[in-house]
Amino acid sequence: MAALGNFFLIEPDKWLFPSHGDVVEGKRRANEYFERHGTYEGAELIIEEFVRQWVLLQLFDSYKYPKDWLGERIIIEEPVKMGSSEKEADISIKNANHRTFLYIETKKRGISDEEFKEAERQLETYLASTHTATIGLVTDGDRIKTLRKKIDPNDFEYIADLPAYGLEAKAKIQLVRELPVAGDARSTGLKILDNEYEKVLFDCHSAARDIDGLHDDEALDEICKVIYTKIYDERQTTKQPEGTPFRFQTYGASNASEVASNIRVLYEESRNADIEVYSKRIPGYERSRGVFKTQIRLSDSALYRVVERIQEFSLIDSKADIKGRAFQKVLAPAIRAGMGQYFTPDPIVELAVGVIKPKASELILDPFCGSGHFLTKTLQYVMEHQGSTITQHDLHEFKFFHLHGIEKSDRMVRIAMTDMLLNDDGHTNIRNQDALLSFDNYPDITALRSDPDKDTHTLDPAVFDVVLTNPPFGSIMRQETMEMLGRFDLGHKKKSLPLEVLGLERSIQFLKPGGRMAIVLPEHMMKGKSAAFVRKWLYGVAHIKAIFFFPEEAFTPFGAMIKTCLCIFQKFSKGDTPMNDDETFLCEVENLGYEATGKPKPGSEVAEAIAEFHAKGGWA
Repeated sequence: MAALGNFFLIEPDKWLFPSHGDVVEGKRRANEYFERHGTYEGAELIIEEFVRQWVLLQLFDSYKYPKDWLGERIIIEEPVKMGSSEKEADISIKNANHRTFLYIETKKRGISDEEFKEAERQLETYLASTHTATIGLVTDGDRIKTLRKKIDPNDFEYIADLPAYGLEAKAKIQLVRELPVAGDARSTGLKILDNEYEKVLFDCHSAARDIDGLHDDEALDEICKVIYTKIYDERQTTKQPEGTPFRFQTYGASNASEVASNIRVLYEESRNADIEVYSKRIPGYERSRGVFKTQIRLSDSALYRVVERIQEFSLIDSKADIKGRAFQKVLAPAIRAGMGQYFTPDPIVELAVGVIKPKASELILDPFCGSGHFLTKTLQYVMEHQGSTITQHDLHEFKFFHLHGIEKSDRMVRIAMTDMLLNDDGHTNIRNQDALLSFDNYPDITALRSDPDKDTHTLDPAVFDVVLTNPPFGSIMRQETMEMLGRFDLGHKKKSLPLEVLGLERSIQFLKPGGRMAIVLPEHMMKGKSAAFVRKWLYGVAHIKAIFFFPEEAFTPFGAMIKTCLCIFQKFSKGDTPMNDDETFLCEVENLGYEATGKPKPGSEVAEAIAEFHAKGGWA
């Protein structure tokens, strides 16, 4: 039974909000009723205010909300915008940001079942109109229904009761910014993620998955939104004086629903700030990067548990390698749950990056970036090999302006952006677009060209020094589909074409003359008769520097049953032509360091393959 209990009548001279117009009118009608009947009994059947006043009193007596919230955070007749119209909710309870997190709809006693159903639908429209309110109650004094909104889609479920005021004692410690002592590199004063706490993100993912019954990939998507919000809060708070409270915390909230509501407000603020800042620098930023528009879908209880678990740790002060490993622990279950098509195994990524040897001065792209693994590994490689030898300015330029990605799936862009944020940025250059579309979809890419001899208004996408990628395999593109995409030489007079062929050509198109590329392809593209036309085209546009062949189980743990290879190309510079004596380094990598099941396997040959490539000439 709801803590609201059984209805009891409160005489008008004890009503709350006595000066409010609606309460004054209700009191006038109640007094007229008393004059006619000599009692207030039965007035609640015609005057709704009796029921509202009962609920208001019970919020304090039974649900223990503070009485000083009255008129500040517990208000009546709250305007609710619904499209072009506006209605007024009977009772609204607001969070610390003065945004409603709980609505209550009251009706006079004795209404019909249909009228009560209509009141329930009215409450649903209030909840649907804002992402900060997820809980609502409707009552006529006899019937009580408590609703919880499912964020996506906007449907509802019944729950036992409203949340009462009060959190556990451990939530009563406020987290504030503390200035570091001498020698302490922290800017927040929060705990640092280390080997002991590396499981924190995994615990958050498990809580989101288990409490709300989400699939692993769905839970990962939600955790990305939470991480995005927390990093924003830390960055904003470190700009404030010592002692400034963090907003990403449970302290001071009345219950889990208010905590969740506060985080949703902060999330909205963070994405708006991101768009405002970067739209001034990057053409079409909101259209191509605004993937955090979708609301946080976690229930109040799940979101509260995630915040409670992660609030005391700093995501901006912790080391990038620790954060990266922590995030990979979260990513791994999602990959096993069906996201494998977006994932390139770490040893193959390591091989590609080690062979390419990217530099901080170079522009780097993954046009089919999935979870962004090539980009994060490139960032780690440059930090390891050049981090101590280049200026802080050049390092900043590399992190924020030189790493680029394109990915069709908005969920994967959120994951890639989050991984880049945890590796200390570069997230703003990952676009939520189809890399196969015509080049006028990428004005920010064509604007990167620094060649003074070229017209900057043309749509030449050949601006990148390095391309590292694993294009999607398997799908067959029909002629009508190819015509809707960009222009492809390999699609000329073809009625259909495998998607990986278009992915290869598009990757070459993005590469500037002399640029280097590592791309994962099906092995038959480099051996089979059916792909001879592809190889013939390749011979005319690039040097085939190396091919690393992989065992059949290379992608088996990630859901793909196809033999693959890693191809290393160098696009012809101006005036280059294919030479008969061009040599291609061929290497069979039999041991990638894992078995077909995904379990580790000793004796990885990846490092040896990288060393052998460079020993045999590499890029000399």
